[in-house]
Amino acid sequence: MMKWIITLLLAQTVLFAESLDPNRYQKIKRVLSQTGHLDLEDMKRSMESIVSYPAPYLRTLSEESGVRIYVKERALMLLSHYPDGESENLLKSNVANQALHPSLRKFSARSYRDGFIGKKADQVNAYLNQYRYDAKIGDTVRTLLDPKIKKNSNLILEKTNATESIKLKKKTNQ
Repeated sequence: MMKWIITLLLAQTVLFAESLDPNRYQKIKRVLSQTGHLDLEDMKRSMESIVSYPAPYLRTLSEESGVRIYVKERALMLLSHYPDGESENLLKSNVANQALHPSLRKFSARSYRDGFIGKKADQVNAYLNQYRYDAKIGDTVRTLLDPKIKKNSNLILEKTNATESIKLKKKTNQ
């Protein structure tokens, strides 16, 4: 069953990747491939200057073979800013995929929590709770489910939403 799901996701990615602008894809890949510590918000702004909604590019990049793990991790983390159905499916599939690199599973779990906790907290918590004692990602999942961490995450989310709202108002008023 899992092989069938992975095959279906890969086929979907290949079909979807064909409709992506290759120049924009390469630019986004370059942004995410920069070495050193990059601020997530700066990367998000850089990508949105290339394409207004980079989620399809991020999903494709996170599944491309031959791409360094840290580039895939960044793509997965940025997906939390674009919580749509396809991103949700990809992130949940990554969390469940025992064959996937543990780091990618952990980043997928974090991104899934951050991107969807505000819209469907009970579903997110129930899904992640299944992996609470997973040998490779259990520690991360338990941390993500910790109520103290959730409070901090919600405060960060509120600050981010407030900042984006202020920026939108400034753009509208100009």
